[in-house]
Amino acid sequence: MMTKLFKIVPAAAFGCAAFTVLSSGALAFFPPVPTGSEVVTVSPPSPIIPVSPPPVIVVPPVPPPVVIPKEIPKPPPCNCIPVRPSEVPEPMTLISGLIGLSVLGAAAVKRKMSKSNKTDDTTPN
Repeated sequence: MMTKLFKIVPAAAFGCAAFTVLSSGALAFFPPVPTGSEVVTVSPPSPIIPVSPPPVIVVPPVPPPVVIPKEIPKPPPCNCIPVRPSEVPEPMTLISGLIGLSVLGAAAVKRKMSKSNKTDDTTPN
């Protein structure tokens, strides 16, 4: 179990480093540090001027207009081809996917290389 952990840690570190360096989305996790002077100034509060409320005006309700229903004609049949809307993924999604696939590929190559470098003492040379 412990050896698997030591194999996963470098791959995870590589993935984190690639994410931090290559993606603009890393700014969401690591926002820029604000720079400026150490002096903080506070402006005085503005004076509050009392305002009297406006007079209340009651508007009588308006009766709804009389509508005579008309016969709505049916639209002509449409010989249209239905079109499905397609969405394009964000570039950040594509970059994250490619980084994840590269980390998985590196782990697979590392595992394959470690299996091929093992020597068995039971098989004759």
